[in-house]
Amino acid sequence: MKLIHTADLHIGMENYGRLNPETGLSTRLGDFLRSFDQVVDFAVENKADAFLFAGDAYKTREPTPTYQREFAKRILKLSRNNVPVVLLVGNHDTPNALGKANTLDIYSTLELPNIYVIRKPEVITVPTKTGPLQVIGLPWIQKKEFETIAETIQSLYEKADPEVVTVAMVHASVEDSVFGSERIVSLGGDYVVPKALLMKPKLSYVALGHIHKRQVVHQDPPMVYPGSIERVDFGEENEEKSFELVEIEGAGAKHQPIKVKAREFLTINLNVTNPSVNLTEEILSEIAKNDLKDKVVKLVLNLPSEGNEIEMDKVKKALSEAFIIAGISRNVSKTARNPLIQGAVIEGLSPIQLLEKYFEGKKYSPNKIELLKKVAQELMAEE
Repeated sequence: MKLIHTADLHIGMENYGRLNPETGLSTRLGDFLRSFDQVVDFAVENKADAFLFAGDAYKTREPTPTYQREFAKRILKLSRNNVPVVLLVGNHDTPNALGKANTLDIYSTLELPNIYVIRKPEVITVPTKTGPLQVIGLPWIQKKEFETIAETIQSLYEKADPEVVTVAMVHASVEDSVFGSERIVSLGGDYVVPKALLMKPKLSYVALGHIHKRQVVHQDPPMVYPGSIERVDFGEENEEKSFELVEIEGAGAKHQPIKVKAREFLTINLNVTNPSVNLTEEILSEIAKNDLKDKVVKLVLNLPSEGNEIEMDKVKKALSEAFIIAGISRNVSKTARNPLIQGAVIEGLSPIQLLEKYFEGKKYSPNKIELLKKVAQELMAEE
């Protein structure tokens, strides 16, 4: 049995984007949809037996109609190509009021073929081309429900048929998992599911969602976070984005990440310590060492306190091949303090002498120092 496992799409994350004049939509929306298309197309072309989406379709609990339309297009493509889809409700899919529908409820309401939504802890059976697939689903739950999580999971195992291929889908933090750069945004805080609760012999695979960094939390059975499929910020600059291909034979499962071509992020760091160099030429030379095309680029300049001016028009022109310039940071080193006014020496100096040492450290001219000292003396005399 061949399964595709992905999660944490977060449609609606539009940072580092701009308006596409042809569609009127954010270019970053296009990025996220292109990455999702790669997963969907792979599932269709490789005739996957099922498509497991482990939560967080959208960035917010109230996605726009445009976001919902674009997600639905891809889910319907899977359904129409006879690839059953299991959608697990994540924290970003969960409404902030009990009476509201979650972002995935529409698929249950319409009762579309080959699409299954798990919005509460339950066991479902999904017909596939190679036989039934049993899914033990644990969607995002409220903090108060976590108090009985052990009993809840045990009751689900007891309901499962031991003769049917079984996987679990869990949207939560699992013990020993490591967060990436993403912030934890949840209703009532995050909770951690002990690994021992998921280490059951009838489980062939545990499809996790909620954490954006790909990782294998446990080997037997495999407990896997596939990670998000599109980079959100520079904290994910060096992370490869992928989804998981899972192949179940008997009671065991093999899995491997399938890389997604996501938007690349690039930080260019330049450290200049010599104030006599031509700063503009140094920066242009460093930029030229990098392939900027179609990347989100950030330039970080660590510069000496003294030096010639930077011709920013030339710098921006050199960065023009980037998809977008995320920022240009200039960090100027501070002038070292005069050692004469530190430590015990300070105790023997008068206020005017202290001022004089401070002005010398700032490299003021002797005439300016004398003038400032005179003004300071006059002010002190008035008190």
